[in-house]
Amino acid sequence: MFVSARAIIVAMERASGDQEDTHDDLPLRVAAARSLRRLSHALVGHRAEPEILEALAQRATSLAERLELEPSRTLGDEMAASPGFVDAIKNRRLLGEVTDGAFIDMFSDSPVSGSANPLSIGLLIGREGDQAVGRVTLERGWEGAPGRSHGGIVAACIDETIGGLLPVLGEMAFTGELAIRYQAPCPMGIPLEFRAWLEHRDGRKLHVSCTGTADGVVFARATALFIVVDLERFRRYSGTD
Repeated sequence: MFVSARAIIVAMERASGDQEDTHDDLPLRVAAARSLRRLSHALVGHRAEPEILEALAQRATSLAERLELEPSRTLGDEMAASPGFVDAIKNRRLLGEVTDGAFIDMFSDSPVSGSANPLSIGLLIGREGDQAVGRVTLERGWEGAPGRSHGGIVAACIDETIGGLLPVLGEMAFTGELAIRYQAPCPMGIPLEFRAWLEHRDGRKLHVSCTGTADGVVFARATALFIVVDLERFRRYSGTD
């Protein structure tokens, strides 16, 4: 995964108590995304009558057609509209510090932890000491083998949790390598915990480990190599050239 400067700055602003530079429509986007996630898992987890499925298809198509006529959004535009991001680029440093116990909001459109993304897995990440801890209960839409979560979903949660460690370290980076050993099946419908920490650093290379547990049983262990990125590479999104 890649952790954007916008993601890190949002987390730091929340941790430090500064005002967030979010858009006015965010609460409505979050509510809509939550309803769509509920609908998606309900569709996967229930055998519905044909008339319900027909109505769902018609309404979803109609709303999608209306939504597609609205102005488009891009991540670059969202970053450029963030005062915190622009300030970080100007000063070539990230702002503030993620305090112990703080919630780390990677970014609201994240496909893994984004509250405004209807495709989000729903992972919630926080800081505990020098570690990032992600928690989630996987629902029916993420099932692989019967009663077990899909391995790709587990990998995404591990990758995102490691990404959540970057604001703790005060760095911006992307995934270079990710190796996962699946030690046991990952269950559905019960709380899961993913815990990531820095093993050591070698220049721009961050060597990180992560575990996934359920009811105290480790079902996955991972090691990763993340590569630190200079904020200067994002100057073109800040309008400060």
